[in-house]
Amino acid sequence: MTELIFAMSGGKAALQEGGRMPAGLRRLVGSGLLVAVGYIDPGNWATDIAGGSRFGYHLLMVVFVAAFLALGFQVLVSRLALATGQDLAALTVRHLPRPLARAAWLAGEAAILATALAELIGGAIALRLLFGIPLMAGVAMTGAGTYAVLLFARDNAERHERVIGILLAIVSVSFVYLLFQAHPDWTAVAKGAAQPAGALRSADGFLIALGILGATLMPHNLYLHSGELAQRARDLPVAMRDAAMRVARSDTVFSLGIATLINAAIMIVAAASLSGTGLEVSSLDQAHAVIGKTLGVGAAVVFAVALYAAGQSSTITGVLAGKVLSKGFSTGGWSDRKRALVTRAVAGIAAMGMLAYTGGQDPDALLVLSQVILSLALPFALVPLVMLAVRRDVMGPYALRGIWRALAVAATAGIVVLDGYLLVVQALQG
Repeated sequence: MTELIFAMSGGKAALQEGGRMPAGLRRLVGSGLLVAVGYIDPGNWATDIAGGSRFGYHLLMVVFVAAFLALGFQVLVSRLALATGQDLAALTVRHLPRPLARAAWLAGEAAILATALAELIGGAIALRLLFGIPLMAGVAMTGAGTYAVLLFARDNAERHERVIGILLAIVSVSFVYLLFQAHPDWTAVAKGAAQPAGALRSADGFLIALGILGATLMPHNLYLHSGELAQRARDLPVAMRDAAMRVARSDTVFSLGIATLINAAIMIVAAASLSGTGLEVSSLDQAHAVIGKTLGVGAAVVFAVALYAAGQSSTITGVLAGKVLSKGFSTGGWSDRKRALVTRAVAGIAAMGMLAYTGGQDPDALLVLSQVILSLALPFALVPLVMLAVRRDVMGPYALRGIWRALAVAATAGIVVLDGYLLVVQALQG
């Protein structure tokens, strides 16, 4: 697989005799997989299901546009890491004003806690759907499951990738099954995806579209990707840097492509099985119930299993991203296991407190809250990333210039404005 990805990147000339990829480049493959799982977390499920159930296939194009923007920034952060040999957090501390660096660190930690909150709630919902376990107990069991996986991996990147690959495969196979069960009209899918204007003109549709964007591009993924690549590219000869960037780009495109197809499948399944049923679908519980009625009990079970696998894989990468933050911003050398314990404890206490306050009646509202926090934190990662990527004293010959620089600045400004609008609307609605 690594040789295939490398060949796809245009790096055939650098293959060693016998068609093998140099060991230094082979290590770069897999970082994209760790990042990809962040794109299929319960927050994505909530927005994709809302879009599909309410607007059919008309917001499917938004899924692809959001994925394209996210891919661009993930490729950019990989370029930053390979050009400098350092991660985004460390470079922010070293080259940007101290107040901005401190704000970026606080926002990054808030994003990781928000992600942990979403994964714990998503996992608890999945366990309740599968086994009838109360939400409070489900939160504790999901957190314990994450910690057990991290104990198994024991700081071994290959083990982390193997576990996450298995979980991602479970989600992928589940939605292939659900697609076959839903029997979508592919002509209608294509026509709906090509006509998003009507849904976007609706206030609810526009807010869901912004939610899809906020759930797709998450700040902690930028830190995680840069940290993984900077560590793996350590001791890589300068002469191999161009080839390394091609490998990292292909790895990112391949991995995020899978995640994008899963997100598209979630929305297609929701549109095919939930839209037009006359039943109100505003939560994961309701989606599970309606899928059970329209596609059968087996499909509902597969849905719940995939939800748990998606949440568990995403929360693992959240812990790994926290380690990058801690090291890059010099806030202490906590191990993955210690960060997992502390982060899960804080997020778990917050989740249980909120569930107790609401009586456990609306756990999906906590998923919405997590996406609002992520939207608020996103500019504090994107702005430093672009500021660093355009500086020749940081990037050398790999600094963004010309049209690529203008596109990066424009995309960042657009996302910041849209996220700000989303936050204002959420505040007014709240």
